[in-house]
Amino acid sequence: MPARMWRHGIHSFLELLRHRLPASLEHMLTFLYLAYSMMALLYETVPAFEDTWIECLGDLARYRMAIEDDDTTDRELWTGLSRHWYCKASDRSPTTGRLYHHLAILARPNPLRQLYYYTKSLCVPIPFSSAQESLTNVFNCALSNSPDDTFIRAHKILFSTQSEYGVRMSENSRIEFLELARHFINQLDSHIAEMKGEWLEPG
Repeated sequence: MPARMWRHGIHSFLELLRHRLPASLEHMLTFLYLAYSMMALLYETVPAFEDTWIECLGDLARYRMAIEDDDTTDRELWTGLSRHWYCKASDRSPTTGRLYHHLAILARPNPLRQLYYYTKSLCVPIPFSSAQESLTNVFNCALSNSPDDTFIRAHKILFSTQSEYGVRMSENSRIEFLELARHFINQLDSHIAEMKGEWLEPG
């Protein structure tokens, strides 16, 4: 019942409004605030479906974040709220890949954090297959020789050479991977010194 309520009563209407932006912006904002308040009330009063309410609150906050173009502070606020709910959901259901995919979307424009979450969404017992395409987009944007991009490009090789029997590299792929790994390790100390405390930021 809660899933049907979300799908037919909230999500389908939000998508209808989203496809009519910007003309529908005021109506979409009003509906988002109403739906968010309703879900927050259900979260507090109907604990039997708590997992559903938590993910719905994350989805609503993400919709609100996505349509905020003018106010950076508001956008960051709703991004933080959405991340809070999705982290709470993933803590309760750590085997569900879909939740890590949501967190990866919110990680933009941090490609390393996106790599972490998209990979995790594929490696859990209930993987989210759409993350493969999303991960490919992250790989395709890693074009420089920076430490971050080098790390991502090395993982691209691992990802592209995997099979049901594990990672099977051609000789050329193996050489390229080792070159990228060496390049990354050689840059690592100076990169850590440059990043300082930011390097310790959790993924």
